[in-house]
Amino acid sequence: MIKNAFKEQLLIILGALTYALGTNMFLAPNKISGGGTSAIATVLLHLFGVHLSVTNIVINVILFVLGYKILGKYIVFKNLTGTLYVSVFLEVTRKISVFSDDLMIATIAGGMIVGIGVGITLKAEGSTGGTDFAGLIIKKFLPHIPLAYTILFLDLLGVVIAGFIFNSFIVAFYSGLALYIAAKITDFILSYGDSAKSISVFSDKNDEIYKCIVEKFERGATGIYCKGMYSNDEKIMLYCIVTPKELPQIVSYIKNIDNRAFIVINSAREVIGEGFKHID
Repeated sequence: MIKNAFKEQLLIILGALTYALGTNMFLAPNKISGGGTSAIATVLLHLFGVHLSVTNIVINVILFVLGYKILGKYIVFKNLTGTLYVSVFLEVTRKISVFSDDLMIATIAGGMIVGIGVGITLKAEGSTGGTDFAGLIIKKFLPHIPLAYTILFLDLLGVVIAGFIFNSFIVAFYSGLALYIAAKITDFILSYGDSAKSISVFSDKNDEIYKCIVEKFERGATGIYCKGMYSNDEKIMLYCIVTPKELPQIVSYIKNIDNRAFIVINSAREVIGEGFKHID
């Protein structure tokens, strides 16, 4: 338990540092933001010289006070560490060299690095605060609206406001692009390693195939009774979940056992259970 908690904290620290580097090196110096809290922080930085770390901590303190009353202390404390780390690293990396030679490169690089930082933090069950936490609060009052849509709306609102204040469509466009890139990278990191392949096998040699799957790959399989509507024959379909790495070998073994076997392969985005992902 202690080992896992320590590992989670290290990942949250790494994620927060990565987020701060992407923001300070590529996005904020070019007036680009990832929406939401970062948009407000970027505007205040360029208009009044307020440090990103100060804006980040002030906004999140306000959100945490509201969240404590509305969501309860458990959710607040669960999201607190990541947000504090982000504020600290935004200040520590404030004077790092910035990239401003090419706006497109800055947008893509910044969006990717910020997305990696957020992805690592969320993967460790932490949070960078901001619109994520604000979305949880709004969700409490508008439960019928999906949380992802609420967060997206807040982020886009921040992008539009920043573009309006800076009086620049270019700022709004590149901020929206950075937001999109960061979201895609975050989604990729969250799903990486959890993907798998599902195999459905129709064969007259199910016993041999099942034995091969269990003995050679240590995977389980489920027999599902089905009926061929054309032949009117009742058969058993084998269904099993494997990793992408195991897939070619398993298909090869199946075809060696029965070269007439009918195999259907599908992607499984996330698998929770023995041999795959565990949730304590």
